[in-house]
Amino acid sequence: MKYLKSFNESNSSVRLIDKDQTTYDFISSYLNVISYDDYIVNYNLYQVGCFINGELLGLSIFKMVGDKIHLNYSVVSEDYRGGGLNVEMFNKIEEIGRSNGVSLITSNVRESNVSSLKSLLKCGFSINDRVDLRYPDGERKIALYKKL
Repeated sequence: MKYLKSFNESNSSVRLIDKDQTTYDFISSYLNVISYDDYIVNYNLYQVGCFINGELLGLSIFKMVGDKIHLNYSVVSEDYRGGGLNVEMFNKIEEIGRSNGVSLITSNVRESNVSSLKSLLKCGFSINDRVDLRYPDGERKIALYKKL
């Protein structure tokens, strides 16, 4: 698989990055979930980006408040999906959390988003089966958590 080979090369990186118009355009080209103003001015909202040869191929946005992180949105370029980039971005977020005293990471996933659910379970998340949540369109919202 070409993308896995590329990701393992030294010219790839996953790192905490600043929010700007380019990163907003990247995430909003896949998800229409947050306005630019809300994205830029929310000081508790952070993001990690995955780059190969300097090109942004994945972005994961999370909220960090106190000792908790909530994973909000994650996107990987279509040609690179299924290659472990989401897992690498989560690992970086977990590293950031540990170094900032975070004890709990949470996320919500649409029941139909099987690939995201599998990815988070692979990263050690557990399903919170004590809640029954729904998205505004009625689809089941699966709540997940990971204690650090």
